[in-house]
Amino acid sequence: MTWRIVVVNRHSKPSYQNNALLFKYSEGIEKIHLSEIHTIIVETTDVVFTTTLIAKLVEYKVKLIFCDTKHLPTAELVPYYGSHDTSRSIVAQIHWSPEFQKWVWTKIIYQKIKNQSLHLGFRGKFQEAKMLDIYLLSLTEYDETNREGHSAKVYFNALFGMKFTRDTENDINAALDYGYTLLLSIFTREIVKNGNLTQLGLKHSNIFNPFNLASDLMEPFRPLVDEIVYEHQELEFSDIKYLLFDLFNTTYFFNDKEMYLVNIVESYVRKILTSLNEEKTEIPVFQFLGRRK
Repeated sequence: MTWRIVVVNRHSKPSYQNNALLFKYSEGIEKIHLSEIHTIIVETTDVVFTTTLIAKLVEYKVKLIFCDTKHLPTAELVPYYGSHDTSRSIVAQIHWSPEFQKWVWTKIIYQKIKNQSLHLGFRGKFQEAKMLDIYLLSLTEYDETNREGHSAKVYFNALFGMKFTRDTENDINAALDYGYTLLLSIFTREIVKNGNLTQLGLKHSNIFNPFNLASDLMEPFRPLVDEIVYEHQELEFSDIKYLLFDLFNTTYFFNDKEMYLVNIVESYVRKILTSLNEEKTEIPVFQFLGRRK
């Protein structure tokens, strides 16, 4: 089971040795077995990877994320083939029923808005939470009346103030974007593992977004990021950023079990893809209950 999130933030020369990631620093050497690693985040440009290591990371399905000079995620390594039957999975994906895709996406967005409402309720913002619940009552297929957008405005204003908008450059938005990118990387990894294309979304269809499907499936999980940013919104982005790694170190409830996020996403994505492939109306539900301290 993969569970480690490795952050590389200083000069080093990662290499491969006996199924392990080998870090060479000026102070010494550190070794981590590849079977334990879920994601590697490279936060500095002063790092040299060996091609042997990169090939092994692909083989072990380790997500490799690169950051720019501002320490913001800017690219990631995605293998061409995630499973032995990738071609069959892609053919099935291309033939997903458009109407069923709309139905599944609507169920996913319902979960997102409901989780936003639950998060507000945990914060004592009951009036705003009730507003989101009312929006849910009028949610139509494919959200033609934009209940998602209206809910987002109420939600973020309740958390961060009436003057807050998501298109403003500030520490809170930088932290939210960073956290959402971490979530996106987890979902992208699982989609690729199942042999599907991340480019083909259910509703997200931006031609410049290579992760449209992951952007769709991650929606109900966004409040997990919002929770951490809200609790530390007085801090600068550079400090909140490292606190966001708690996403991987704490557990959440899913299917009446206490699980780590990477394992929840693995199950959630697999079940959603099965539903889309077989047109099953059994959609997994992730309910926001807060972190297990």
